[in-house]
Amino acid sequence: MRKSPIAGTWYPGEKQTLLRQIEDYFAQAKPSEVNGRIFAVISPHAGMQWSGQAAAYGYKLLKGKNIKRVIVLGPSHRVGFRGLATSGEDFYETPLGRLKVDREISDALYKNPLFQGPRTAELQEHSLEMQLPFLQVALGEFSLVPLVVGELSKKDYTEAAKVLLPYVDSSTLVVASSDFTHYGVGFDYLPFSSNIKENLKKLDEGAIRKIIAKDFDGYLNYVEETGATICGTRPIGIILKMLPASARGTLLKYYTSGDLTGDFSHSVSYASIVFSVD
Repeated sequence: MRKSPIAGTWYPGEKQTLLRQIEDYFAQAKPSEVNGRIFAVISPHAGMQWSGQAAAYGYKLLKGKNIKRVIVLGPSHRVGFRGLATSGEDFYETPLGRLKVDREISDALYKNPLFQGPRTAELQEHSLEMQLPFLQVALGEFSLVPLVVGELSKKDYTEAAKVLLPYVDSSTLVVASSDFTHYGVGFDYLPFSSNIKENLKKLDEGAIRKIIAKDFDGYLNYVEETGATICGTRPIGIILKMLPASARGTLLKYYTSGDLTGDFSHSVSYASIVFSVD
């Protein structure tokens, strides 16, 4: 059992308080209509008071959908390694209850050398956990395949997608957990010092356009050229490699922490994006 290391700090630790907060976010979210089955979601993972409203835009669309399994790809914030790390736990626990880890899939993936990252990587990783309460409220019961993503070469993206795709059926959702640009001295990223709000939006929109266009090479090149501090670049890249040719991308919500505080000297950007298929 993986018990939460962040409940009560990153998000409410009491069940009813957490439930109310997420339901409030869902009530306020007005996502665009998306046709077809939702194949994948890109969702932020900051503290809930910051990015929760953005996350709700994507997860609200999942309510009532026949989704039995969720593969969550999160960047590694605490452990350095190459490849992907699978789960060694049987359950994840949040204040909303236990989620069963699909150990059959996790253990099968672990046999592949690319998926042999340290199984301890998940234990303190908030990028995975911040998706779970939203998924629990939207879907109820489902099995979980949590994957922490480390360093990847360009060919690793193709290999990871190839290995994961056989586990993606019509009742499986794939989630990439990612915030967008981290701006400010604290993030060692100051590509501009004036018109920060406008420049942040322009910078993020450049990345989002590549993502929605399913342009894997263009997206990675854009991140490299701009130095954009998008923490989930690798999970997003894997999803871009997994997408069917018919997939359509939709940006549902975008804002920054600066929009919430009025202080753009230290700002993190949040976006909710979905990909749907016929």
